[in-house]
Amino acid sequence: MGIEVGEKKTLIKGKLLIDGMGNPPIEKGSILIKGERIVRIGREKEFKEEANIQVIDCSDQTLLPGLIDCHNHLSLDPRLENYLYRMSDPIPTLTLRACETLKIDLRSGVTTSRCLGDKEFLDLRCRKAIEEGWIEGPRLLVATRGIRALHGHGFVGYPFNGVEQIRTAVRENLAQGADIIKIFITGTLRSPKGIPCYFSKEEIQAAVDEAHRVGVPITCHCIGGVGLEWALEAGIDTIEHGYFLTDREIDLLIKSDRWLVMTPSVFFTDARIQTLPTYLIDGHLRQREEVGQRMRAIIQAGVKFAVGTDGMHGGLAQEIQYLIDFGATPNQAIMAATYHAARVCGLEESVGTLGSGKFADIIGVEGDPLEDIGALKRVKTVISRGEIRHQSFHQ
Repeated sequence: MGIEVGEKKTLIKGKLLIDGMGNPPIEKGSILIKGERIVRIGREKEFKEEANIQVIDCSDQTLLPGLIDCHNHLSLDPRLENYLYRMSDPIPTLTLRACETLKIDLRSGVTTSRCLGDKEFLDLRCRKAIEEGWIEGPRLLVATRGIRALHGHGFVGYPFNGVEQIRTAVRENLAQGADIIKIFITGTLRSPKGIPCYFSKEEIQAAVDEAHRVGVPITCHCIGGVGLEWALEAGIDTIEHGYFLTDREIDLLIKSDRWLVMTPSVFFTDARIQTLPTYLIDGHLRQREEVGQRMRAIIQAGVKFAVGTDGMHGGLAQEIQYLIDFGATPNQAIMAATYHAARVCGLEESVGTLGSGKFADIIGVEGDPLEDIGALKRVKTVISRGEIRHQSFHQ
């Protein structure tokens, strides 16, 4: 599982240090950690090497906070043909698949993952296994079963109808230990009739009320339309995707002070589109240009956003690249997977930035991502809770 650091002090030396908060990078930055936590950060010359301090030499790397994937599904794997329908595979198969994708995510630099729907509570079992050291993977926040309408979208979800069934579904998820509730309000593509909302206003409100009554956040798959308005009115905490938000809906989102989690690869990664069920491929290609225009408008308008892969395991760096393609600055794009992502997860006090008291979730990459965002694809070191989880010595 890596090199045990324990409660010993460890000094990590880097070529450059980016704290995840948007501050100027620190040349020859170093991080002093004790056990699982960061003691302090600063320039290398500010630290004295002592006999009892372990030194991790990353002096050829840029150090950053461990990345946070704000929208993931453990057993969803777009490398597989007809991958959406593969969510109906037997639960043991899905669980084994999740074990593989967790390792892929961790080694790509993702040290925290917000998982928004899986089958039969397998994400809970994975969360427990990671915490107990049985398997490798990022820290997990899990939504357990996705909640969808019988006639609606949601391949990782289960159908529930009416206010009472939805109340029961939310309570069952909470009873199992869900960190967040996920509902599917719309589909992913715009239909010829617009953007239908598959839940009633009352059903959305019921889900929000049940989650908030016990202090648990709730998020929704929503690409726009009246479902977005109803979700914001009901008090939903986060919007996922937002592919077709109009200028008016963007304004509503800003006024509501809610976060949007952007997941560009669904429309912009050709390899992913080609493994969709055949009947969905044309729509994703045809609507790609409009989605790109709306993402540019979202970023330009000043919407609060984070980023996720939606199951494109190991691909968070590419999602960050897309944000820059749509007009985000390198700092904005990096913060979408660090500090702002931590805020979406409600974990900003412990992860997402490099600073005193934070968990020692740290990655080292080859190159300077502020100059070349592609550096985030060249991960050489992954440290989670003060323990080295991955090191690459050769490219």
